[in-house]
Amino acid sequence: MSRRVVGLAAGLLLVVTLPAAAEDTTTVLAPYLRARDEGRTHAVSGEVFAEPRSPTGSPTPYGDVSVLLLPYASDFEAELDRLRAAREAYEHELLFAGGGELIRGEVSDAGGHFRFAEVPAGSWLILAWREIPHGTAPRRVPGRDQGAFVGNLERMGYVAVEYWRQRLDVRPGETIGIRLHDRNIWATLVREEQHTPDRRPAPGDVGGGSKRRQGATR
Repeated sequence: MSRRVVGLAAGLLLVVTLPAAAEDTTTVLAPYLRARDEGRTHAVSGEVFAEPRSPTGSPTPYGDVSVLLLPYASDFEAELDRLRAAREAYEHELLFAGGGELIRGEVSDAGGHFRFAEVPAGSWLILAWREIPHGTAPRRVPGRDQGAFVGNLERMGYVAVEYWRQRLDVRPGETIGIRLHDRNIWATLVREEQHTPDRRPAPGDVGGGSKRRQGATR
C-alpha cells in the first residue's frame, strides 16, 4: 500500500473499537488466507469518473483517488453506517490477526483507473476518497491595522473530501469491474483551512508572519 494512501486515510479522522475480538477477526480472515495460499486469486479493476453532463458527452476521469480494498466484515460495515469513521480500527484488527497483506491500497491514474492484482476469493469492501481544495483570497488588511489581528483565526478556504463505499464478491473465473462516479458518492466531509497571524509585521514584510493549521472536519 502506497505511503500516499496511508497519509490520506487520516481523512476518516475518528478511531473506534470494533465489537469483534481478535479471535473473531482471525476466523474472518481464514478463508481469504486459504484462497491466497491455494492460488484462488483474481484481479479487481475499476474506474473513477464524473458522468457525462449530456447524452453525447464523455465521462471525466478522476485521477489521484485513493482506493482501499478490505475483507468484508458485517461489524465493520455496521460501524461505517453508524459513524463513517471505523476504517483505522478495522485495519488494526486485521494487522493484529495476521491479515496485514489483505489491506490493499491503490491510487487511480490520470485516466481514473485503478487495479488490484491477485485478490483472494471472497467478499470485499472498497473505500475510496478524493480531496477537492477550495481556496479563498486572504483578507486585505492595511499595514497599520495588521497588528490588531494577531492571534485571530482567519479562514483560508476548505477541503471537500468525497468518499465512495462499495461491497463486492470475488469469485473464480469472474471479471470484477468497479465504477465509482459523482452520482454514487457515499459521503462528503468538509475540512476548514485556517491560519493565525502570530506577530506584528516588520517594516518591509509582505503579509506579516502567520501560523497555518487545519480546522476540524464537519
